Amino acid sequence: MRNRKIRRSEGWFGKTPFDLLILLFLLLVPRVSRADQPAAPDQPDESVLGTVEVNGSAAGLPPLPKMAVVPITTTGPADSVVNLVVRHDMELSGQFEVLSDDKAPPGPFKHDSPLDLAAFRGEGAEYVLRVFAQPAPKDSAKTELVGEAYLTPTKAAPTPQAAAGATPGDAPPAPKPAYRGVVPTATAEVRAASHRLVDLILGALTGRPGGFASEMAYAEKVGRWRRVFTIDSDGFNLRAIGPIDATALSPAFGPGNNVYYALSTDYEPFKLVFGPDATPVPMNIPGSIMGLAFSADRKRMAVTAMDEGKSSLWVGDNARLAPMQTPPFANHPVFGPLGKVAYIAGSPVQRVYVDGKAVSPAGFMASAPVFCDTPEGLLIIFTVGVGAGADIIATDTSGGNVRRLTQHEGANTYAACSPDGRLVSFFSTGKRGTNAGAGLFVMPIQRPWLAKKISSEVGESLRWEPLPPVK
Repeated sequence: MRNRKIRRSEGWFGKTPFDLLILLFLLLVPRVSRADQPAAPDQPDESVLGTVEVNGSAAGLPPLPKMAVVPITTTGPADSVVNLVVRHDMELSGQFEVLSDDKAPPGPFKHDSPLDLAAFRGEGAEYVLRVFAQPAPKDSAKTELVGEAYLTPTKAAPTPQAAAGATPGDAPPAPKPAYRGVVPTATAEVRAASHRLVDLILGALTGRPGGFASEMAYAEKVGRWRRVFTIDSDGFNLRAIGPIDATALSPAFGPGNNVYYALSTDYEPFKLVFGPDATPVPMNIPGSIMGLAFSADRKRMAVTAMDEGKSSLWVGDNARLAPMQTPPFANHPVFGPLGKVAYIAGSPVQRVYVDGKAVSPAGFMASAPVFCDTPEGLLIIFTVGVGAGADIIATDTSGGNVRRLTQHEGANTYAACSPDGRLVSFFSTGKRGTNAGAGLFVMPIQRPWLAKKISSEVGESLRWEPLPPVK
C-alpha cells in the first residue's frame, strides 16, 4: 500500500486528521452492535421499547376518512403542478386515505364543472378536493391557486337536488364547497405556494394547519467530504449549501432563515458559519464546534464544542452564551417549547437528557433527540441502537409512555418533526414495504406503518423547519 504523509493540525482535540475521523464516528454515527457479535449479559431488554402497530387496531384508531382529488383537465403547467403537489402532500399527511383517480365518477372535470358529490360518495369518498390554478386579476405576473373542499352526502342526508325541491330529471344545483381557499403567488413559485394551499386545507378540514410549507436540512458524505443540503418537505428541490472541499456538520436554521453549520477546512477546527458562502460567525468558545441549535424564534442558541478531548454545552442568547453542566460528551442540542433543552450525553452509553434529566431507556445507546409538539401532547423523539440496527422511539418529556415508531428495518436515524407536529422524517437504510432501498422517509406519528419514502438521500443531523411567512 502506498504510504501517504498525514499533515498534523494543532487546532482541535486530537493532533491528527485521524482523530477527526474518530470524532465523527463518535458524535455523528448512531452506534449499533455488530450483527455477528454475541449478546452481552447486560444487553438491555428490547421489550421495554414495545412494538410497532401495523394497522392501529390495538390503539383504537378509527379508519382514515377517504378523500378524492378531482382529476381535472389541466390547462397549463401551474394547474399540473398544484394538482400533483396537493395529491402527494395529502398522501404524506396521514390524515386521509387518498383514492386513486380511477375511483372518480366519469368526467371530464373542468375548473367550474358541477360535481356530483353523491357519485363520489358511491365510490367511497367522504371528502372531495378540487384544486386548480387561475390567472390573478390585473396582474399577469401572478397566479392564484384555488382549493375547494366538499363533504359528500351520506345516505341519511338529502341531496342538494331533493333539498331544493327539484323534480327527478332536473339538473342538480352546483354544490357549494365547505371550504374554499385562494393562495396568490408569483407564477415562478407555484410549487412552494401549493404547499401553503395544502396547509390551509388541512387546517380547515382537521382544525390544525399542515406543515408542508417547510424545508429540511441535513449533512451528507460526498466523496471524502461532508456537505450540507436542504430539501423541500415532499422530497423535491434538493440543493447543496457551502463549499465542496470541506467537512460540514450539524446544520440548523437560524436568524434570517439562513442555514448555519459547523465547517472544517483542511482538518482545521470546526467553526460556525452560515449560508452558501460559509460566512464566519465570531464565537468566543474554545475548541471545535460540533453541534448547534436555535430556538423557534431564533433568539436563543445552543452550541456544543470539543476541546482537548472534552465536550461542553453552551446555551443562551445568540450573543451571550454560558456553559451548562452536563454529563460527559454532550452533543446534538435541540430546543423545545417553554425553553426546554434536550441533548445526548454520557459514557460509555449515551442517553437523551431533557433539562438535565435522562429520559431515554437505560442501557440503550441514544442519539439525535427532537421535540415534537403533536396534537396529543409534547413528545421527545430520538434514535436508539437495537441489535445490529437502530430505531426511532418516542416518549413524553419525562421519559414515560415509551412508544416505538420503527422496528427492525435497518438503521432508522436522525428523526425530525414537521412544523405541525403530525409527521416525523428520518433516514433509513432498510426496505420498508413497497419503498425499496435506503432513503429519506416521512411517517405520521399516529400511524407509523404509513411511512413513505420521499428521497433516496441518506444523511445525518436532519432538521425540519417552516418556511418564513410570505409578505
